[in-house]
Amino acid sequence: MNETKLEIGDYYVLLNLHKALLEAKFHMNPDNILVCSSPIIADLSNEIVDILIKLDEIKDKNNKEKWENWRRLKNQEFYKERAVKNALLNDRWLKLDDEGKVKCTKNLLSPFKATEDEIKTFITEVNEVFCVAEEIVGNDTK
Repeated sequence: MNETKLEIGDYYVLLNLHKALLEAKFHMNPDNILVCSSPIIADLSNEIVDILIKLDEIKDKNNKEKWENWRRLKNQEFYKERAVKNALLNDRWLKLDDEGKVKCTKNLLSPFKATEDEIKTFITEVNEVFCVAEEIVGNDTK
């Protein structure tokens, strides 16, 4: 396969691409539910933020810490809640093994960085909501 390159030389174009990816990944009513958990989109989102951090660090060393602080999941309850809701749109979630759920969680949360405990908590939260939903559906069919 031939390699195709996209080169972005302007900081603000890259920043706006980052904003557009955030909007697409964490939208409350996505047209394409696969976007939020896509490993390709997750990698691209992470790569863009990594580049933005490097570019901003050149301007001011303190910018790196600001970005890293922004990127910590514990500081992003809004996006975490949206990621949980997007996980619930994934009809394959319940079929995933533990490792698959960890990978899916990281994809859903990117470009944010979660600790192992935060990932476990996220998975537990999604699993619990699915279990409650199954109980409700099960009770409705009785």
